[in-house]
Amino acid sequence: MPFTISHAAIVAPLTYAPRKYLSATGLIVGSMVPDFLYFIFLNPYFNLGHLWWGIFVYDIPLALLLSYLYHHRVKPVLLPYLPQWISSRLSPFQGFNWHRYFRQHYFVVIYSIILGVLTHFFLDAFTHEHGFFVRWWPFLQQNITVFGHTIQTWYGMQYLTSIAGLLILLLVFLKISPEPYTDTASWPQITGFWLTVGLLSTIVLVTNEHLHYIYCYRLDYLATLLGGVFYGLVSAVWLYNRIIYPSRSVR
Repeated sequence: MPFTISHAAIVAPLTYAPRKYLSATGLIVGSMVPDFLYFIFLNPYFNLGHLWWGIFVYDIPLALLLSYLYHHRVKPVLLPYLPQWISSRLSPFQGFNWHRYFRQHYFVVIYSIILGVLTHFFLDAFTHEHGFFVRWWPFLQQNITVFGHTIQTWYGMQYLTSIAGLLILLLVFLKISPEPYTDTASWPQITGFWLTVGLLSTIVLVTNEHLHYIYCYRLDYLATLLGGVFYGLVSAVWLYNRIIYPSRSVR
């Protein structure tokens, strides 16, 4: 899939399971983490997270790191700078103590991550040139015409599943009952935060182009771009938490 977040749509129904059986964080992060290696290394061809042994060497450790980073560092700082319709639906989870939950349910978290990773592999098997089902089912290798352009079916499936996944995630998110959130930052503060994210992301991408240039084919550069935004967002969160607004609580 071109859009990594769309992978989370397949595990969305499982996130309603009781926390003692499945970890929503583990499922969601696990469903996306094989692609996060592209972002971490700013390299859309670093594919080791999509190998079976990569689940244990790369995917599980990175998923645990991302989960901790989100719950303990990013979420508490980011919420005030999000649109009200988003923050009001995320605020009910603000008090969730990830550290305590992980200590009590570490096995549940780890197998939830693995389950999420396996769903990622399953979807990729339909939407990548060398995927298992693409090689197994000839119709996925057939050419189709879309808006005057001839592409193979598996390639068209990338966009179809990405759009469908985004719509499913939007519907699931909108079903969360919003709660009043009164800690929203002012418009100048919100503007300043996202300008900071944009500036730091640009610095990362420009530096990467000079020190670590990799030729990217077609939309492959999107992975590098998202990697730059990821580093820009995390850097901005650290900057705001430590220097600009250090009084904000971090769980």
